[in-house]
Amino acid sequence: MKDIHAAITERFIEQLRAGCVPWQRTWQSAANLISGKAYRGINALTLGSATFGSPYWMTFRQAHELGGYVRKGEKSSPVIYYKFLAKRDGNGNPVFTSKGRPAYIPFIRWSNVFNLEQAEGISSPTSTSGPTPTPTPLRRLDRAEALVREAKLCPVRNEGFAATYSPTEDLIRMPAPATFHSSEDYFHTLFHEMTHATGHASRLDREGITNVVRFGSERYSKEELIAELGAAFLSNDAGILDSVRFENSAAYLQSWIKKLKDDPTMIVSAASHAQRGFDWVAGRSPDEQESLHNQADQSPNLAPVAAGQAVGAAPHFQETLSSFSPLARRQEPPPQKKPSPYSDPHLLFRTARARTGQARCQGAASRRDRQRSQ
Repeated sequence: MKDIHAAITERFIEQLRAGCVPWQRTWQSAANLISGKAYRGINALTLGSATFGSPYWMTFRQAHELGGYVRKGEKSSPVIYYKFLAKRDGNGNPVFTSKGRPAYIPFIRWSNVFNLEQAEGISSPTSTSGPTPTPTPLRRLDRAEALVREAKLCPVRNEGFAATYSPTEDLIRMPAPATFHSSEDYFHTLFHEMTHATGHASRLDREGITNVVRFGSERYSKEELIAELGAAFLSNDAGILDSVRFENSAAYLQSWIKKLKDDPTMIVSAASHAQRGFDWVAGRSPDEQESLHNQADQSPNLAPVAAGQAVGAAPHFQETLSSFSPLARRQEPPPQKKPSPYSDPHLLFRTARARTGQARCQGAASRRDRQRSQ
């Protein structure tokens, strides 16, 4: 069988070649039909964005256990997860990391699943809660505001012309909300930087944040992909992803095609890290997070992977939210001396949205100047 990482990555590359960025489209929650548990990480993205009306998936074996069958000729979709084996020395004693934690050897496991619409003789689970109402404009941002307000992260300051996260200061800087095209654009950009912030040493301790990285390096690109996926997970959860305005140039699409081709494991690993970042922001404890053991078949394929591969409200957030309006400006705090980007390479982290935000800000200023002169 083709390498599972390469097979999944090729699906993403095909969509990028067609001019579509998979993580910029909304997707529905996908769950296993028998366990009822939602898929996570790369599985949530690939299954949730499939063109089926049903959110339920099952293996070929599970379809038979339910008294039905998968129609002949239907194509399966892969799901992957990890099994971790305790690492032991030559004497059989547990091995620990430099931080005193047990060391594990990760193995990637995968299985093939089918959507409920690809099967016959199986009834869809009934729901007593009824359909979820479509958010009204007045309620649309409620979830986005709650995610920001309740996240246990660092301060956010609306200052400057670019969205950045500085691990040295543990601080997010955002352009003024009024400079963004919409409220949804503002929150999506903020979610990007918040995902970066989850990698701080005091939180998830992610190497793309805790270690100095060179702009344009493989580690830098991976951290940027983690932040893009994390922002997508948060925006999709908040119900605003379909309203975010993306500006994808041909160069942007080609850059991701090249990066994914150079490292077929990047998208799977980045999605895993992004899921953990989402869990941190959303306040999910490890006990509430789904066990990946329940996402696949009873006899999945098994292959080792590299050991380094991933398998409460702060008052400053309330200030940001209470003053937010795309049509009104907030009073900025007194200017502070900003560290040089050369002394903190992580200040270079920014989204395409933040880069265009600077141009929008300057364009808005020019329009105001022209209006005053008329």
